[in-house]
Amino acid sequence: MSGIHDEKAGSTSVGGSSLAGGILTVVSIAVLANFISGYNARLAVVGMPNIARDLKADVWGLVWIIQGFMLGSTFVQLVVGRLADIYGRVRLFNIGLLVFTLSAFTSGMSSGPYILALSRFAQGVGGAFLMSLSVTILTDYAPRGTLGRWLGLTQVAWRAGGIIGLTLSGLIIDALGWRWIFLSQVPIGLLALYWSAGRLRETYRPAEKQRVDLLGFALFTSSITTLLISLTLTGYGYGQASTILLATSIALLVLFVAWELRTSSPALDLGLFRVWQFTGGIIAQLLYAIGFGATLILISIYLQVAEGFSASATGLLLVPFELSFLVLGVAGGWLSDIVGFAPVTVAGLSLASMGAIIMTGIPSISKLLVGEVVFGVGAGLFVSPNTSSIMTSVPPHRRGVASSLRALSFNIGFMLSLNLAMLTLTHHVPREIATKLVMLGEAASTQQLSVELQQLTEALRSSFKLQSLIMALAIPFCVTRMNRNKTRIS
Repeated sequence: MSGIHDEKAGSTSVGGSSLAGGILTVVSIAVLANFISGYNARLAVVGMPNIARDLKADVWGLVWIIQGFMLGSTFVQLVVGRLADIYGRVRLFNIGLLVFTLSAFTSGMSSGPYILALSRFAQGVGGAFLMSLSVTILTDYAPRGTLGRWLGLTQVAWRAGGIIGLTLSGLIIDALGWRWIFLSQVPIGLLALYWSAGRLRETYRPAEKQRVDLLGFALFTSSITTLLISLTLTGYGYGQASTILLATSIALLVLFVAWELRTSSPALDLGLFRVWQFTGGIIAQLLYAIGFGATLILISIYLQVAEGFSASATGLLLVPFELSFLVLGVAGGWLSDIVGFAPVTVAGLSLASMGAIIMTGIPSISKLLVGEVVFGVGAGLFVSPNTSSIMTSVPPHRRGVASSLRALSFNIGFMLSLNLAMLTLTHHVPREIATKLVMLGEAASTQQLSVELQQLTEALRSSFKLQSLIMALAIPFCVTRMNRNKTRIS
């Protein structure tokens, strides 16, 4: 496979033949990184009631446990791309694996909800290096016209990890307790680190001066953190404090943009947004993430709290989503290489939106399962083609930043999805009652809580409707890129 050389950038992405084991080595490491990420993402989905009960966490405490990982990942995304473009990919990738694995251990040993949230934050930092740099490395070495199918394969690995995580997590929780859903990640992480450190070689030659925009990093992360705290305070009923923090978040974001336009070495390269193929893809992914983020958590809460299923049964009932995403994740990548990304992403978003509407048919379990499948098919069709369109719209020496922005948009959307879902939930069900229901888990359906359970069902229906609408709003950002050429910035 021939290398790809960008003379203007002065950087080289060397073909897979220069790596030990060639392109298959790179793919195997990317697949392993995505597998452990998917395994991690799904392990805790069915364990929320157990964690809440054991650590005495309310619904907003659970939100922070879930979004702790995403927040840590979001913090680092702004600099991981720059660091990768400056220092190279492999060393940072291996550091990420080490941090991810150590944090899995501390998560399993946590004694309180906010200690667990902090451990998950640290694990998110490691996860950011894994997910962002695995895509960057793969993009560097994939032959022209094949990136979509390789990305599709990594999506399969992520979903395979997710399926195993879902099916194992319930069994692990029922047999050993929730702590082992985190501790079980440690041997997998060590295996991945051993394979990557022994086989992956650095071939990217940095083209830029070694400088990181620390002020931009501080402004952006402060803005995001303030926004999430504002939403949490809204859930607790502190309206005035929430409004002040929201205004502060917006002001910090404005300062961040102003600074990025001035500095010679920005954390976020705003020049990338001159390319509509890139910008439209980022916006589409942000909206997709808002529509997708809370879905499995909401379904898990419904199945355990309202229907009384055990953790292991709940995990099995979530598998149809993962299976449909897995199969269509492969098909979506191949189709995008043949017909282009736009038609496939539009079809994917349309089906995902339809799936969310079907899921509003609860309390019918059959409708919920059909909705899961349709939602999974749509999500699978969307993700790989949209990722490919983002990554191929920029030159090699900007792929690290582009991959970080791609992950950043997903993380922000995911966290917004969780917060919007909890705000919708506590709008229908008082926070104290919602916390009681979640803590009871499968026992809730055996209590005299028929009115509260009906309110919970209505809250979930409202959330699914909102997710469907937001998913549909992403469609125009795919359609408007359909006839665009693939001009890239230099």
